[in-house]
Amino acid sequence: MTDDRSKLTSNSWESGNGTTNNLANLFEMNNQAFSGPIGPVGINGSGVLAYGSVYGSNANGPVSAGSLVDFTSSGPLLNTTVNLSANTVSVAATGIYIIQYNLNVALAVTSTLLAGSSRVVDVALNVNGTEDPTSFSSYSITNFSGVAATLAQVGSIGKGIIRSLNSNDVVTLRFRSTSTGPGAGTYTSPSLIITRIE
Repeated sequence: MTDDRSKLTSNSWESGNGTTNNLANLFEMNNQAFSGPIGPVGINGSGVLAYGSVYGSNANGPVSAGSLVDFTSSGPLLNTTVNLSANTVSVAATGIYIIQYNLNVALAVTSTLLAGSSRVVDVALNVNGTEDPTSFSSYSITNFSGVAATLAQVGSIGKGIIRSLNSNDVVTLRFRSTSTGPGAGTYTSPSLIITRIE
């Protein structure tokens, strides 16, 4: 008994009635011999939608209450704008952002306070000139009673937050307040990184 498929194949090739093309198409479908055309690129899904970063010098800069942290270079940018002369990063679109900052701080102060007192430097992110209360971070050294000498210590200040930003919001990093007593505070190697996640 002859296989029905072999009959169909034989008849199709011999008849010349167009069934040959149908069989070729069937073969391609069953064996997935050919890939279709690549479709168009879709819209952005989840993932990074914007980013921007600024970095400062490793040379000492003065710590001064109310002053902006100074930045001298920027990293890659996507849907953000950097203004190094103003020490700002601006975002192009409304969304949810991760904002991270870090800097090294050195305090060199004369020990004149009572034991348990501290010299403090703290910073905060500002959005359009307004402090974000969730972004404060501090560095301090504690005085030792009876030590008539200069205290010198180096540490780092850093924090990361997640918050909403609106289109054209401007982000800066500012020394919120200082209490260095008779002495000086300096900072080096600051960074500010902004990433949109939604």
